Amino acid sequence: MTGSIIRFTPARVKCVALAALVSLSHCAASAAEAPASISGPWRIIANSTDTQATISFYTKVNDPSYVGRVVRFDNHAVSGDAALNIDCQQPAYLQQSPMTLNEAIVKTSGERRFPPKIPVAEDFGLNGQGMQKITPIVLQCQQGHLGPDGESIGNWVALLSADKLLMYGNDNSYFVLKRVTADEKITPRFSCNAKLSATEQAICGDNELAAWDRSVTDAYTIQLQQQQEIDPADKATLAGMKAAQRDWLKKRNQCQTDAACLTKSMQERTFELVSKIQ
Repeated sequence: MTGSIIRFTPARVKCVALAALVSLSHCAASAAEAPASISGPWRIIANSTDTQATISFYTKVNDPSYVGRVVRFDNHAVSGDAALNIDCQQPAYLQQSPMTLNEAIVKTSGERRFPPKIPVAEDFGLNGQGMQKITPIVLQCQQGHLGPDGESIGNWVALLSADKLLMYGNDNSYFVLKRVTADEKITPRFSCNAKLSATEQAICGDNELAAWDRSVTDAYTIQLQQQQEIDPADKATLAGMKAAQRDWLKKRNQCQTDAACLTKSMQERTFELVSKIQ
């Protein structure tokens, strides 16, 4: 039996080529579009580095510099607070095959040089989630920077639930983010029900300012706790830390209700305090 020969006329060749071009264009457009499941703003609620690592990292567990910050995903960019150093322009969102979280962590963090060689979710504070199936979305920036690539996978994010997202970050750390909703309300570390100054009222009325207030207070509290653990008898050092915080509060209050001034003041103070945390 002889095989049949399919003859393509010039018109049909043109049609097939056009169909292929349309298909490729559709794929490129789909990759460039932020999936609806992650599109929009997300707020970092926790982060952790490798608890089994034998070296220390600049990034701290639940680092006040990062917790509370917002990351936004859309078709044109992945952007975030200046503290995150994210500026990813024209991102491609590339959906990977489903895998367990433990499998994703091995692909990302890689094996350790010393036992235990295989990292698992629990090593990064993601307790009880290692066998959960996730679908990583690798992000590729046409311009700018998002974060580090993993050992054998690009920088990625993945949904842990409808309103919770996991993201790989610097220093082999993982960030847990919560979807920002229209009715989100962030409260500062001080009570908004007391008699308030103009500055405190401004902080209570703005989610981002309230989030930075929480970061400053958390960093300050950690610094005090560490100093007390190092040398409980050293009252002079503790007194100096408390005096420095009072002096900073006076300077912060000079911003009055200027949101940009308040943000800068609290951001710089947070970074200063975090740099002293061990």
